[in-house]
Amino acid sequence: MKSMTGFGAVEGRLAGQSLRVEISSVNSRKGLDLFLNLPRELAFCENELRGLLEKGISRGRVQVSVQMGKAGTKGGRGTKRNLEIDQALLTRYHKELGTLARRLKLPGELSLEFLLKLPGVMQEAESAWPEEVGTGGLGKLVEKALAEHGKSREREGAHLCQDLLERLAALELRMLELKKLQPEILLKHREALKRKLEEAGLEVALEDERLLKEMVLFSDRCDVSEELTRLQAHVQEARRLLKSKAAIGRNLDFLVQEIGREINTTGSKANDIRVSKMVVEMKTELEKVREQVQNLE
Repeated sequence: MKSMTGFGAVEGRLAGQSLRVEISSVNSRKGLDLFLNLPRELAFCENELRGLLEKGISRGRVQVSVQMGKAGTKGGRGTKRNLEIDQALLTRYHKELGTLARRLKLPGELSLEFLLKLPGVMQEAESAWPEEVGTGGLGKLVEKALAEHGKSREREGAHLCQDLLERLAALELRMLELKKLQPEILLKHREALKRKLEEAGLEVALEDERLLKEMVLFSDRCDVSEELTRLQAHVQEARRLLKSKAAIGRNLDFLVQEIGREINTTGSKANDIRVSKMVVEMKTELEKVREQVQNLE
């Protein structure tokens, strides 16, 4: 089981340059939100890298950053950037601007500094990275970062799993207490009904058909055995999912909704203050489960 929260980073060298790949993720209610930040020199690798990342991560908001080494960083001499001057464009600028200046009778000369600042005259040279080196080499670095990221999410997932198991156990404990209360609630209602009849001056035997009929109706109205059975089944299914190695976040989210529905139905049938109190405690515990499930892949 994995959390959607994790971090992984690796460093390496590619085509003589120092590179660092970082993958960080947080929870997201959508599927996979993938944001990839690449240097311009490696933009041609984006489609391949997205394919690798989508195979390794199924849910979450994921930020992937590939950084080229800077001067003074560990592992490399830094990135050298060459500048190119488009001499043909610079010449055209000089000619056209000189002609315009003479026509308008403007004083002064066009300086080289001014001409070099004009659009397109001076720019960084395109990287000479061989495509096979870029895709294959960078892909391996990303796979290593994915492995580190996956370990981080597994460690987080293990903590979430333990917490969820404890909360499911707390829910089960309340369910058992509710089940034990059912006969006592029925007996209490029968005694309360008999007392009211006596206070009203009506003598009714415990075996009276009308009293027995009322008890049957009350028992039917407050019977939560079906709800407790379904709750138990949902909790068992949740435990089974928590042992799975697959992505279970969506399935658990659905189960939490079903558990909440059964708890609400139990609360609507409550005819005892103790039952109402337990239902509130179960809802509180379930809300904590819901919050944790939102972090699972």
